[in-house]
Amino acid sequence: MNIIVTGRHITVADGIREYAEKKISKLEIYFNQTVNARVILSLEKIDRTAELMINGDGAQFYGKESGETFFAAIDMLVAKIDGQIVRYKNKNQPRKWPRDGMLSSLFVFGSEPDVPEREIKLVETDNKPKDRIEAYLQMKNDKADFTLFKQEINADSSGERYAALYKNGAKFRMTEVPSGVNKNYGINDFVLLEYELDVKNESPVNPAIDFKGTENRIKQMTLIQAIDELDAGTAKYLPFFNLESEYLNIVYKDGKDIAVMMPALT
Repeated sequence: MNIIVTGRHITVADGIREYAEKKISKLEIYFNQTVNARVILSLEKIDRTAELMINGDGAQFYGKESGETFFAAIDMLVAKIDGQIVRYKNKNQPRKWPRDGMLSSLFVFGSEPDVPEREIKLVETDNKPKDRIEAYLQMKNDKADFTLFKQEINADSSGERYAALYKNGAKFRMTEVPSGVNKNYGINDFVLLEYELDVKNESPVNPAIDFKGTENRIKQMTLIQAIDELDAGTAKYLPFFNLESEYLNIVYKDGKDIAVMMPALT
């Protein structure tokens, strides 16, 4: 089980980190495949707050709890996530497990009791790095309106490597995460880098394209918030920065279904 424990504007003591890892690792018994867990600890007024997101077996579980101490918040949070996993497993077993870089479905659970459970399709991107031009050509060749791709750059964090390329009216735009965000976990303190594509030459092999910096439009939100916004509007797709996973995602309408494009979990 891959567990990352970080602090939002705080330094996490070793004892708290080890406690969180020990408690969360017990949830691994519910999963058949590699599990990725992200814990974020923060101070909110006088409360100690813990957030947890787990990706495993094609499902994403998220919760948030506060307590007088981080130990208490972690205990309540693990108990909440344990209940979410049990409900999901009882409802969906037996199930077909993910393969070939595509997960068949994703069950999204909100952190509050009144947030409905929603099942959506989950599509992982190609893990092969591409440069901007190659990604543009691939998208055009696929006759797609959007894509999420791993960039050919040197970066310390995989989250920084991904960029979203999508059609915006008659133009194309690209969005990427600024360098250093994932290393510092300052997810509330940055602005995504966005560009408008000025296509000078539509060559099918070597097009001439200028990537011009432009105003910020991509929102930072949770997956549930992105799905709600897509449902409420007329757009067929919505690129956004997922505050829970700290990755760029694209949620979109696939016929009558909802799907989310995201970086490969492995």
